[in-house]
Amino acid sequence: MIKRRKTKMTKRRKSWTRRNKKRDGDQKKLDDQKKKLDDKNKKELDKKKQEELKKKTQDQKKKDGDQKKLDEQKKKIQDDKNKKEQDKKRQDELKKKTQDQKKKDGVQKKLDDQKKKNQDDKKKKEL
Repeated sequence: MIKRRKTKMTKRRKSWTRRNKKRDGDQKKLDDQKKKLDDKNKKELDKKKQEELKKKTQDQKKKDGDQKKLDEQKKKIQDDKNKKEQDKKRQDELKKKTQDQKKKDGVQKKLDDQKKKNQDDKKKKEL
């Protein structure tokens, strides 16, 4: 009887172990499939995130480039304006200097003429 009982228990154990192994194998397959899907989804998400990041950086670079162009245009306009003002100041100074020089030359000429006239008058008196 003991022997018979032992055989039944062994058979029972064997069948349980077979079922357990099969169940464990099926579970392992399911886990592997789930892991593959998770990895695939994770890769897709990472890819999407990288694309979004890349797009954001490109947009930012474009925005920065546009801003830089605008800044350069503003600077160029300001430089042109400053240059025009400086040219105008130089022209005014030059004009003023030439007027002053003409005035000075005119006064000097009058003085020279006056001197010459005085000398001529003196000579005439002496003669």
